Amino acid sequence: MRTCEVIVFDVETTGTDRRKDQVIELCVQFGLQDSAENQVWRFRPSVPIHPAAQEVHGISMDDLADCPEFGRHGDEIRRIFAEAHILVGYNLEFDIGMLQAEFQRLGQPLMDLQQKIIIDAFRLWQQCEPRTLQNAHARFVGQEFASAHSAAADVAATGRVLLGMLQSFGLAGQDWSDIAQVCEPERGSWLGPSKHLQWNDEGIPVMGFGKHQGKALHQLAQSSERNYLRWITEKDFPVHVRQICAKALELAAEPFWQWVRDNHGQPPNGQSAQSAQAAQSAQPAVAKANAVSVPVPDPSPDNDRPKPAKKAATVADESAADVSAADSSVTDSSVTDSSDADAKAASVSAPTKRSAKTSADRASSESRDPAPAQAHLPGLFLS
Repeated sequence: MRTCEVIVFDVETTGTDRRKDQVIELCVQFGLQDSAENQVWRFRPSVPIHPAAQEVHGISMDDLADCPEFGRHGDEIRRIFAEAHILVGYNLEFDIGMLQAEFQRLGQPLMDLQQKIIIDAFRLWQQCEPRTLQNAHARFVGQEFASAHSAAADVAATGRVLLGMLQSFGLAGQDWSDIAQVCEPERGSWLGPSKHLQWNDEGIPVMGFGKHQGKALHQLAQSSERNYLRWITEKDFPVHVRQICAKALELAAEPFWQWVRDNHGQPPNGQSAQSAQAAQSAQPAVAKANAVSVPVPDPSPDNDRPKPAKKAATVADESAADVSAADSSVTDSSVTDSSDADAKAASVSAPTKRSAKTSADRASSESRDPAPAQAHLPGLFLS
């Protein structure tokens, strides 16, 4: 089995819903150079390929009829990712989320990516000059590339694009950790590979979006708003988000904190569950209430989604909009049918990862604002 410190990867899928859709192609390239070797796996899914997805990647069920299921190569794929130190891709939140969903479907632990350095060429470019992968290739490599949207072509192009970016932005030779910090300046506070859940300054898991942004998960789970967490567990959010919210509903505060640390790593300040409890207990009741109930404007299609000039939409953005649509429908006692309908409308508004990113990138290209974008990292939707 080939291993490498730096791997570039991309997936093709049956669709965009992590709960139902499956990975049908994975390519891993061992290094950034054109001469780097790659390995491609194709998998036979147990669900049909969405017509819009097939239109993008061109892979049919007939093409996959003789291919193994993902589980046949799961251990091999896990080893490759475990032995790599730096993960590179284009709009990675989507790709990571879909791979993690496959391992969850197998009843296996998620891949441990806590110590990995993640370099998302899309996010790096987005911080400076939003564009599509094809335009990125023309801009940083100097030519168009053929076979766009096949996994092998996409990872090869991404490797070339990143090398060109590092030269253009004066980042060549810098430490990978510094480059990752440029990609996502706030990643250190994220709990997992997206910004849905975060660590606060006390080392406590809190909501990172929506009307409960900044509120401690354990307190939300013990409040009349606990159905908000239950709603998240039933919708198309990243696997780790649904798992953590489910545990918040199941466990008391300290066991929950310890479970999060055992399964998803330590907070950036290194606080233990006990010190987090002590820090909270030392606060006056009013101050504590204020700390977890900072007024945040209720998200809506107008104020929850940053303007196109600021960012390009990703899967996580669609999930955040999903929450926004349902915030007003999640009550103290139930999740109404209207919230489910709104959620579906929001979450399936982009039937393929490429169509979602195409509209987002088109909007971004209309107004090139170099201000740091706040899109959620990926698995991102642009491969």
